[in-house]
Amino acid sequence: MVDTALGQLVKVDPKTGAKRVAAQLKPSLDNLAIDGQDRIYVSNMADNSIEEVNPETGATKRVIIGQLALPGGIGVVTDGDKDTIYVADVFAYRTVDGITGKVSETSRMHADGVTLEYPMSATARGDFVVLSSWFTGTVQLIDRTTGKTLEMLHGFKAPHDAVRLADGSILVNELGSKSLVRASGEHGKDRKTVVGDLAGPVGLVVTDDTTAYVTEAFAGLVSKIDLASGAKTVVAKDLKGPEGIALAPNGKLIVAEVAAKRVISIDPQTGAVTELAGNLPIGLASAAGTLPTNIPTGVGVGASGTIYVSSDIENAIYTIKKK
Repeated sequence: MVDTALGQLVKVDPKTGAKRVAAQLKPSLDNLAIDGQDRIYVSNMADNSIEEVNPETGATKRVIIGQLALPGGIGVVTDGDKDTIYVADVFAYRTVDGITGKVSETSRMHADGVTLEYPMSATARGDFVVLSSWFTGTVQLIDRTTGKTLEMLHGFKAPHDAVRLADGSILVNELGSKSLVRASGEHGKDRKTVVGDLAGPVGLVVTDDTTAYVTEAFAGLVSKIDLASGAKTVVAKDLKGPEGIALAPNGKLIVAEVAAKRVISIDPQTGAVTELAGNLPIGLASAAGTLPTNIPTGVGVGASGTIYVSSDIENAIYTIKKK
């Protein structure tokens, strides 16, 4: 986990709760991303830097400093031994070489010349990165090799996540319309609702180009969606606020059950639910009389099977490992 106030990377034993400081960084840590080899990259808004951290030894290496505006969400893709960091830099999108720290491309403008504001999530899959912003209702498709914007899609209703499929269409999780939407055609103008009447679609994971799983936070469901027919099958029910979802190497679904303060594993074939870690500091409540924070709890799974879950209460990342 990350203690943003103290600037510490802390390792927590998920069974005993025992903690140890794995690395001492600077305060004001903001976000983390994990690459395919379980290396950790940390962005820091105080000095506009990104550091690489070895979670086992605590060794740190400065990747970049002073060239970013306000680094927030970051994603990592591993190509061989090289890592590329994808940064949602509030008013810009940037790519950073994980070895040299070189900013290889900076994009501050949409394809139509309008500044992109507040990219909230970055999803890297294959040769593409997809940025989405529920704040501005936009989805941006970027070529991962060149860093150039290929498409800028407008008019979505609170898109919380998006991913490009092999046929070139983009699947978008729309909280605002309670739908899973597929955008295709020239500039993504053809919009088709794959499935509607979803009760709070927050988390989205695609296992292949025919199947997606979504969390329905308001109804306590994890549902399987056939992308061809739009048929929905409930995989697990009676959950308490499921949000972030990821696919583990063994085919299990890993879900942050926020209202229950735990992370669970779901067998998509049987629906069997297994608690992996409980009593977690997740699910930041809004102030009395105000709107929800709209900050979903994220879940990721490394190539080794290590699970990472974000804490919006402690501004931290926890790791969960099977012993």
